[in-house]
Amino acid sequence: MSSYTVSVMEEGQREETLALMAASFDKSLSPIFFLHTPTTLVVTHEGRVVAGLNLDVFAVNKKITMGYLGWLYTDSGHRGKGLAGMLLRAAIPFLQALGCTDMAGCVEGDNPASFKQLAREGFAPLPLGEQAKRFGSGLPRVWAHASRFFDMGYFLWHKSLDGSVQKPHPSGVRAMVTTIAANMLLTLPIILGWNIPALLGAPLVQNPTLLPLAILLTITARTAVMLLVAKRDGIYLGWDTAYLTALLAPLLLGLPFPAVGNVYIRGSDWSLQEKTPLLVRMATCSNTALALLFFLMPNAYTLITLLCDTLLFFYPFSGFNASRAKRGGWRPWLFSLALLLACIIYLLVY
Repeated sequence: MSSYTVSVMEEGQREETLALMAASFDKSLSPIFFLHTPTTLVVTHEGRVVAGLNLDVFAVNKKITMGYLGWLYTDSGHRGKGLAGMLLRAAIPFLQALGCTDMAGCVEGDNPASFKQLAREGFAPLPLGEQAKRFGSGLPRVWAHASRFFDMGYFLWHKSLDGSVQKPHPSGVRAMVTTIAANMLLTLPIILGWNIPALLGAPLVQNPTLLPLAILLTITARTAVMLLVAKRDGIYLGWDTAYLTALLAPLLLGLPFPAVGNVYIRGSDWSLQEKTPLLVRMATCSNTALALLFFLMPNAYTLITLLCDTLLFFYPFSGFNASRAKRGGWRPWLFSLALLLACIIYLLVY
């Protein structure tokens, strides 16, 4: 480990660091890359950049200055050397010296390779209510810097540098009840006819008064099936974003958008490779339950949830079960696609 050195990136290392970022992440993410030379930490080995942590320092409000953990990456030939932990540990005093009161990073719920390092350094997911309390009117600024107005299934891992203690992220029944209530509230523009298609005389949802029941049954069935499959490994967590989309879709399109949360693997001491078969089973069983529910009670909310859990497997929608089905290869994904097509055909015949 002594041959690895952490330092602030020099301007001459910029192109080399950008090339390492490009090699470390999917090409689709390149439009949201950022790299600020004075606040980027790099690890060098034999004169070459082999890891980096891009930080974004900004004022949230008069009391809070954020050190946002934007991109953490390691050269494939140097993984497993503890470089991510090295960078995070170096970032804490570095950001404190810059006057930061908070540190945060946004990580998808099925990405333990990233958030287990954060957990080891004292980070924890910050609930939406606590985000609003902590950041106040500066919350939109935090979300803008984190590019997370529309992400689904990504959690804001947070660490206070001023000694403040944060509440744990709500989970289980409490979180599910809150999610169901929020989804019901956000579909009021459909139920009351306060949306563009309805105002034009062409509402897209028939029997909108059934939406609250559909939301209750959809989220309950989806969650219960995944918990049964996951057994003691599973824990339900609501999402702290997706609600903006869930409001805009009813207003502009007259259609519900499911901000359903998901069942995740407990804790941080697990690997995605080890748990992928379980996550795939959770996704396919959940999608089967949604299809059966739709056949019993055809409704827009269940169908759109199944559509999201089948087709939206890419950023910023990675929190839906479609991403899990795709990890299992084409067979489980095609199975979910067949369920979705069967529901669409049934709807057309029905």
